[in-house]
Amino acid sequence: MNEIIINNLFEFWSYIGLKNNIYSDFSNYKTVSVVDSDWPNRIYAIESSVNFEDIIQLSNQDLLPNIITLHYPIEINDNKKMQLLFSQSNMALDMLNYSNEFSKNQNIYQIENKAEAFDFAKVASESFGYRVDGTIIYNLSKDSSSSKLFVFKEKKESYGCGILFFDKSNTAGFHMIGTIPSGRGKGVGKSITEKLINEAFINGSKYCVLNASKMGESIYKKLGFTTYGLLDNYLILK
Repeated sequence: MNEIIINNLFEFWSYIGLKNNIYSDFSNYKTVSVVDSDWPNRIYAIESSVNFEDIIQLSNQDLLPNIITLHYPIEINDNKKMQLLFSQSNMALDMLNYSNEFSKNQNIYQIENKAEAFDFAKVASESFGYRVDGTIIYNLSKDSSSSKLFVFKEKKESYGCGILFFDKSNTAGFHMIGTIPSGRGKGVGKSITEKLINEAFINGSKYCVLNASKMGESIYKKLGFTTYGLLDNYLILK
C-alpha cells in the first residue's frame, strides 16, 4: 500500500510537470523545476544508487530544484548541506466498504476557468505559506478526467482548496488540501476531504491516498484513513 501512495504522488508531480513543460526524467531521479512557484519544485523518485553530492552541486548551480523528497529511509544526518524540512505520513482509505455516506456541501465548487484557477492559487499560497503559481493551477484544471480542483467558498469568500488526481491505476490521490488562517477550525478541510472521497467513489477508485502533515494525520484517521509510512522532505543548502 505504501508503494501505491507514493506512486500516486510522484505520478501527480510528473503530470504537473508535463502539463507545464517543466518536467525532466534523469537516469536515477526526476524533477519538476518551477521558476515562479515554490510548488511543486521537487527532486523525487530518487533511486538508491544516486550520488547526493552530484545533486547538491547541480542544485547549487540552479540547475536542479533545492528540495528533495525521499520515499525510503536513508542516513543523511551527517550531510551539512541537507536540512530536513518536514515529514509526511503516507495514508490510504480502502473504498471497499464505502457507501457514499457523506452529504454534499453546497459551498464547494470545482475550478472551471482561469480566474477561478488564480483564486485557487491565492488560497493555496495563503494556506500553506509558499508561492503557488496560478498558471500551473489553470493548466491542471483543463483536464478534469485526470485532475479535479475544488475551492470552499462562503459568501463569495474562498477559504479552502483541494485537488483530486486519478493516476494510471485509477487510485484517487488527494493533494493540496488546505485552509486559510481565517477559515480554520470551521470544518473546511474536512468538508473538502469528504467531497474528494465522494468524487473518488463516483469514479470507481479502489483507494484514496494522501500525504498528511502531523497536524492533519488525526483528522484523516477519523475519516477512515490508515497510515502506512513516511516521506521526508529536505532543503539543499548553499
